[in-house]
Amino acid sequence: MKYTEFKKNLDDGKFSSIYLFEGEDAYFRERGLSLLKDKMLTEPDINFAVFNGDKLDQRELMSSLNAYPFLSQYRLTLIREFYPKKSELSNEFKAYLGCPIQNSVLIIVNEKPCEVFSNFNAVNVVDCSKSDATTISRWIKAKCISAGISIDLETASLLANYCGLDMTRVDNETEKLICYAMEQKLINRSDVESLVNKSTEYKIYQMTEFIGKRQFDDALLVIQDMLSKGETLQHILTSVYNYFRRLLHISISAKTDQQNAQMLGIKDFAVKKAREQSKLFTRRALKKAVDMLVDTDFLIKSGGVVDGDNRIWLTIFSIMTEGKPQSC
Repeated sequence: MKYTEFKKNLDDGKFSSIYLFEGEDAYFRERGLSLLKDKMLTEPDINFAVFNGDKLDQRELMSSLNAYPFLSQYRLTLIREFYPKKSELSNEFKAYLGCPIQNSVLIIVNEKPCEVFSNFNAVNVVDCSKSDATTISRWIKAKCISAGISIDLETASLLANYCGLDMTRVDNETEKLICYAMEQKLINRSDVESLVNKSTEYKIYQMTEFIGKRQFDDALLVIQDMLSKGETLQHILTSVYNYFRRLLHISISAKTDQQNAQMLGIKDFAVKKAREQSKLFTRRALKKAVDMLVDTDFLIKSGGVVDGDNRIWLTIFSIMTEGKPQSC
C-alpha cells in the first residue's frame, strides 16, 4: 500500500499486526514508525523491543512477539534492516508471519525490498519510496497552510525539486521557510531560491538543461556552485556520467516510462523529466558524451593522466561543444 493509504487507515482506526516499511525515503519509514508508536503504544519501556536484522536471534524475537502487553493494549516489536532468505526463517517465525498473535505488532523497517515477506498475506507492505513532485508539492502547501503561511504550488514544486524529492530535506527546509515567513505570512519563489540549497541531483539536471540549450556560461556557473559547496570534480564527473547514461538509455529505449522507472530504480516522474531533457540532444551526442566520461574516468583511476582535474574540465568542455577531448 502507498504511505498515504497507510496513514488514512491509522486515522480511521484500522490497525494491522505486521507492517513492513520499505523504500529509500527515510522520512516515510521513520514517520510511519512514529505514527504507529503514537497510536498503539503505551509504556514504551516495557512494551517496545528493537532488534537489528543482521544480528537477529529468532528465539529472542519470538519471545518478544509472544510476550503479553503490560498496561497497554498492544506490544510493538521492531526489526531494522532484515533481509532473510525463506530458508533462514525458523518454523515458529514463519507460522507467526502466517497467523500473527492478537495485541502483538511486528514492524519491519527496510531501506531495500525483501521478497520473502510478500509471500505472507498478514504482512502489510508500506511503500516508502520517493514520492513525485506533485504529491510533495501538495504536502508542502498543506503544511504551510496549517502553519498560517501561504505558498503557491509552483513555488512548492520548486522547493520539492531543489530537495531532490527527499522528504527528510523537504520537511526540514519547509520548517525553515515557515519560520522565515512568520511575519509576511508568505513564501515566494525568491525565498526558496535564496534560502534552500539545491540537491546535487537537481544541479546536474539544471546543468544538463543548460548544456542542451547551449547556455554554456550558465552550465559552468552551476559547476562552480557545486565546487563552492564542497563537491569534488571527481564526484561531479561521476554524477554527470550517471545522468547522461540515464538520458541515453531512455532515448533509445522502447519501454514505457513505468518500465524504465522500474529498471532504473527511479520514479516515473524522473523518467518523464529525463525523456524530455534527452530530446535536447541527438542520440549520437549522448553516446559520445557517455563514452568521453567513461574514458576520462578510466584514465584518471588508472593513472593515465597527470592532472585529473584538468582532464575533467576538458571533457566537460568537449561535451558542450560536441568535440573530442584534447590529449592531456
